[in-house]
Amino acid sequence: GLLATYAVLEEDSVVHVPEFLTDAEAASLNCAGVTAWHALTRPVRTAAGDQVLVVGSGSVALFGVQFAKALGARVIAVTSSEEKAARLRALGAAEVVDRTVTPDWEAAVLELTGGDGVAQVLDAVGPATLPKSLAAAAYNAQITMVGAFPADSVEPDADPLRGAFASVRRIAVGSRADFEAMNAFLTEHRIRPAVDRVFPVSEAVDAYRYFRDAGPFGKVVIELPS
Repeated sequence: GLLATYAVLEEDSVVHVPEFLTDAEAASLNCAGVTAWHALTRPVRTAAGDQVLVVGSGSVALFGVQFAKALGARVIAVTSSEEKAARLRALGAAEVVDRTVTPDWEAAVLELTGGDGVAQVLDAVGPATLPKSLAAAAYNAQITMVGAFPADSVEPDADPLRGAFASVRRIAVGSRADFEAMNAFLTEHRIRPAVDRVFPVSEAVDAYRYFRDAGPFGKVVIELPS
């Protein structure tokens, strides 16, 4: 964010936000929201009845669960605690696998899909989980890895890629058209972003510390005076 009350921007760099959202919710859409929307709608749009796997429980993953559910998919999520699992179910995940309890979560996903695998994977964790995402994917599935990976990221094992029948790509954010389509979809389905906590701008430093240390579930928002 800008942490500014006013900013001068190019007209084609802004979009109208859904009127039913609060300012804090609308502030959550940029980056995470449009990245998840892009992942699930381009080039292959998630369809009703698809089985979709969401790996992770950061903001992109949370939007992914909400969007996939509203698109009519059966959502399977992978996370790291029972507390997060319960909250993912509340957002729309039909099944949640706790990777701390089930390290071989790809086998659990295959079992949950009757051995078929999932049509779409939104992997919001990083290269280290790619082999498992491939193992959980159906024939001709689309696997999307999102975000920026740190310099010390584990390089993915190339062996699973050699025998894979799935498309693998990495994306970040999306286009203006993606953003506008996402906003229309949010409005149609009345989807509200997951906001963990809102801080006044006077507590901006505390907000950054909370984001760094607390492991928030959803967005941390710094609110400017109206």
